[in-house]
Amino acid sequence: MELKHVNYGYPGSEKLIKDFTATVPNGKILSIIGQNGAGKSTLLKLLMGSVSPDTGTVELDGQLIETLSKRQRAAKIALVTQQHQVYDEMTVKEVVKTGRLPFHSLLATISDDEVRPFLRVVDLADAMNRPLSSLSGGQQQRVWLAAALAQEPQYLFLDEPTTYLDIRYQNELMALIRKLNAEQQLTVVMILHDINQALKVSDQIWLVKSGQLVKAGTADEILNEQLLSNAFELPVKIVNIEKYGPYVIQLTAS
Repeated sequence: MELKHVNYGYPGSEKLIKDFTATVPNGKILSIIGQNGAGKSTLLKLLMGSVSPDTGTVELDGQLIETLSKRQRAAKIALVTQQHQVYDEMTVKEVVKTGRLPFHSLLATISDDEVRPFLRVVDLADAMNRPLSSLSGGQQQRVWLAAALAQEPQYLFLDEPTTYLDIRYQNELMALIRKLNAEQQLTVVMILHDINQALKVSDQIWLVKSGQLVKAGTADEILNEQLLSNAFELPVKIVNIEKYGPYVIQLTAS
């Protein structure tokens, strides 16, 4: 999957994405980081084919992504968002069954046995008959992850998946994503607002500012105080913490 000289914006306004060229590494974890308004969510929409570039191309397995139908894209790409629309008292298994819709015409034709394996992966098979609303925030996010896995995608996209989660559930979710990447060779693309989280879990990072790619590289290549300070428009300091490693601190005036 790659973007080649992609430009995108609304008519009559400044481009949100500007001459963006980058390749998503197959079978790896890629995190996109940058300020609010840097263009991260727009990049995800372009990669998914939800919007089309004004100029340039987005290719998926050598095909222009806009030439693929929604069903074809859903068979290759699954998305976990920050917010979800759920009907009252929708059960866990009903949520996960929505991930099987690319393979079925009706939700009613999907059996419980078909979705149980995906709930096992996220350790929630015992909760399949419970209302989604009865679960904790961290558990609910794992249910949506199971629904994405039920699509059996090549690419798993996550838009700030740790938003609204406390530190424990953030760490559990990141550990699960790393496990899925390792065991299923899933290509993972995440938008993360936490620089340190991105540095810890990612094989590659795209640092984005004002719709442009500032740097694509490994955590070691991104770990540069001047680079990060310029991209986030605030001073940062990199410190080494025993048994953790490099950690980025955002400095504020006293």
